[in-house]
Amino acid sequence: MKEKGSAGPAGGEKSARIMAKRAGWVALNVVLPAWEVASFTRHAGRNVSRLWQRLREVTAGRGRGDYRPADWAQAVADSGLAPERLGRNLRISRGIWWGLMWLTGLPVAGFILMLLAAGSSLGGSGWVRVGCVTLVLALLSATGFVQALASDYRLWQLKEKRVSASENGSFQAYLQETRWCRRVLTCGLLQRN
Repeated sequence: MKEKGSAGPAGGEKSARIMAKRAGWVALNVVLPAWEVASFTRHAGRNVSRLWQRLREVTAGRGRGDYRPADWAQAVADSGLAPERLGRNLRISRGIWWGLMWLTGLPVAGFILMLLAAGSSLGGSGWVRVGCVTLVLALLSATGFVQALASDYRLWQLKEKRVSASENGSFQAYLQETRWCRRVLTCGLLQRN
């Protein structure tokens, strides 16, 4: 036990302890995260450069629109699959992307409604967190929509037996002749055209 008359730690000891705490704080909050970020960028940089090199190798010699089949039969023959099998694969792909679109799109709508209902009772950091999650889910939903649209376009080309410009099988023709948005949103379940 301390005696009443004894003084506490000297001013020099107290300031040394505070300096040690500050140095520890700097080490934990500044130096360590900086080291982690440097380590991450070093490893990520190598992976990105490898990926970039692979992309260059894969796309070497390919210009925009290099592959142009003369007609539908040539395009199907070049695929190496029977038309029925090709159609089945495209329907499966469209279904997977359609599922991603709706499984991520519906929560986005729910989050937006909840944000509107919460209004000002949600703090700034809450808005940022929910906004980030909503943005990521919306981007996933948009990716699903675009990929389902691409699969539906290929299915339309397969069904109509039109792929070349002379057969009027372009994407613009698909957009003009079909109800493309309805077809994508319903996965072709309400297909009239």
